[in-house]
Amino acid sequence: MRKLKVYIEIDGNQTLVGTIRGNDFADAVFSYHDEYLSAGNPAPISISLPLQKTPFSPDRTRNYFESLLPEGFSRTAVADWIKVDERDYLTILSCLGRECLGAVKIVEGEDTDESAYELLPEVRIKELAAEGATESTRILLETHLSLTGATGKVGLYYDEASDKWYLPRGNAPSTHIVKQSHVRLKHLVLNEQLCMLTAKNLGIAVPESFIVNAGANDDELLFVTKRYDRAFSDKKTINGLPRPLRLHQEDFAQALGIFPSDKYEKRPSAYMKRMFELIRNHSSDPVNDQRALLSSIIFHFLIGNTDCHVKNYSLLYGPDLFCEGCG
Repeated sequence: MRKLKVYIEIDGNQTLVGTIRGNDFADAVFSYHDEYLSAGNPAPISISLPLQKTPFSPDRTRNYFESLLPEGFSRTAVADWIKVDERDYLTILSCLGRECLGAVKIVEGEDTDESAYELLPEVRIKELAAEGATESTRILLETHLSLTGATGKVGLYYDEASDKWYLPRGNAPSTHIVKQSHVRLKHLVLNEQLCMLTAKNLGIAVPESFIVNAGANDDELLFVTKRYDRAFSDKKTINGLPRPLRLHQEDFAQALGIFPSDKYEKRPSAYMKRMFELIRNHSSDPVNDQRALLSSIIFHFLIGNTDCHVKNYSLLYGPDLFCEGCG
């Protein structure tokens, strides 16, 4: 039987929350540890996984944890490189789960990796832009990094003071998500940055973003987004660099129990209504968060964003793991 430990970072400290157990990905179930449940003021890691002593079903388990993984070509490439069935989310998660979106970490066996940042030479940045998803998938495997989505992207550490990029090793958190141009869609990076700046100028809250120019051509541009689920609030360092804290988050598909394959509303399922109900019931500032969500939905409709699915909206949690906002 396989056993994957589930941790969550709270105020910079790793807390063992529970375990995923099963013979394989088809029957694996998640359960909270009794010690976590009996600790002072425990909080669930997902709205769809409320605190309880009994294990969750394989479907409930798979829905949340599979949503932490890449999709599309990156998922296929990772599965091919580690020689597993693409559906085997447990094995893929055991390889990539040390650095996920938010504050969750998944470890199979002992967690012995030390934290370090490795200076990324300029040639690697150019390779990342030139090779697209192939190079990004290799970095995913090197850094045990799991980023959701279908396009090639990696998580890196950016030191603004020195304007240098670093590859996170072991348990070191990344600070920025770097995405390449699309092989079939021209000017994707420029278009995404234009849309982000337009939204910002309209008063819509967006994460900080910028373009890295690794050359003169469209396929040498990289789109960079500062991670909203990272924050610098302590004096700890890694290799002399300030260590970011992980902030917990989950997308609306995870929170609502919607499978990643159903992220597009293929038939009327009231996704939008359910999103607003969830905010009303769980947000610490439901009125302003509903306004923010509505403004974002209207904006994406007006610019013709056909990829505005339920996994591209997320809930950000505060230090006490209670929902603070959406974006």
